Amino acid sequence: MSSSISSLVFVVILIVLFYLIFYAVVRSAINNSRLSEKVDVLTEEVRELRKEVKAKSHIIDKRI
Repeated sequence: MSSSISSLVFVVILIVLFYLIFYAVVRSAINNSRLSEKVDVLTEEVRELRKEVKAKSHIIDKRI
């Protein structure tokens, strides 16, 4: 009985370690790609474009 419990604990520890290693690898890959910085730049560009469209909407309405 104790050997099955100890093997179960061992398996759980292995699963947790695998999850933590996987998390660290994915996290470092995202940080190295600088994806969040690129998304921030893209978000700012979209905001600027929306401001320009709102400022020029009266011109667009007159032409239509």
